[in-house]
Amino acid sequence: MRCYGCLKDIDKGLYYCPKCKSNLFDGKSMKPLNFDKTEFYRIRGEMSEKMSISGVQDKISLSFNSNNELVPTNKDGRYILKPIPREHDNTVNLEDIVQNEHLSMQISSQIFKINTAHNALIEFSDGELAYITKRFDYSLNYSEKKIVKVDQEDFASVLEYTSENHSKAYKYESSYEECALKIKEVVAAYIPALEDFYKRVVLNYLIGNADAHLKNFSIIRDVDRADYSLSPNYDILYTKYHLPKEDATMGLELFKEHETNTFGAMGYYTLEDFELFAEMIGIKQKRLEKIYKVILTSRKQVHDLIDSSYMSNTAKESYKESYETRLNRCLFYYIDTYPFRSFAQDTIKKYL
Repeated sequence: MRCYGCLKDIDKGLYYCPKCKSNLFDGKSMKPLNFDKTEFYRIRGEMSEKMSISGVQDKISLSFNSNNELVPTNKDGRYILKPIPREHDNTVNLEDIVQNEHLSMQISSQIFKINTAHNALIEFSDGELAYITKRFDYSLNYSEKKIVKVDQEDFASVLEYTSENHSKAYKYESSYEECALKIKEVVAAYIPALEDFYKRVVLNYLIGNADAHLKNFSIIRDVDRADYSLSPNYDILYTKYHLPKEDATMGLELFKEHETNTFGAMGYYTLEDFELFAEMIGIKQKRLEKIYKVILTSRKQVHDLIDSSYMSNTAKESYKESYETRLNRCLFYYIDTYPFRSFAQDTIKKYL
């Protein structure tokens, strides 16, 4: 048996290791939910006008009842539950989608060391898996000794992108460069925040997340704090496996206007683009080398985590093939031909 949180081996009969149980469920022992997916959709329909969670995917809020069971709620829910979705036009392999999101989030937290929303898989009463994540927009107010909602704004709001001043696809119409420049304005500790943001962009590229749009990045201001910071990472997955006809690369363009010669020639982002992006947003050379060393030295860890996931074997192989393609052919394959200044060459040659 593997932990439904971190995917590490645990004793038979358990669902979560002690660390994941503590981080995700405040130490409570968890069992499968006491309702199935059919009941989920009935509850979803009844609560659709009352719940405050956004997004187009079916989801409901959960909280603990007096028996320490997770149950649906339409007020102050501490968790978000997503089931395997219903069939949808142009979307395939839906049976792997919750496992896909869970794996992608684990790569974010365990390997890339990005601050990531606590998450896991959880069973419905009939054994079918769903995805659960702990809401980070609620926090303990120590002075009042109660849980309160904290300020959170996604980047569509921060940049003031709406369907009124842009098109209906407004959340895809900005760039990561524009987001980074805004981070410099609104986040007091913007230097580490920009490095964190950069890692998120590279991660989305490597795992093939073509839906990393403005609403999937946020700033947050915790209780008793005056300054904003980047929220934990959320809503990431290998989208190409479910949308094979999708031709987007990440969700947003890397640059607001600039186009490198390599991108112009090849039509996809390479190391040249990501190095230039780092330079434009102010990431120091030494810090950049450390980021790429992690990327290059963690290939086996990524593959091992994919193998440990609860995805089907077909999905695992597709995920690994896509990751390797973007790492090798796109990001580093033409390294010796680039005219720009080289960096981390020893690391690249040693590990790739």
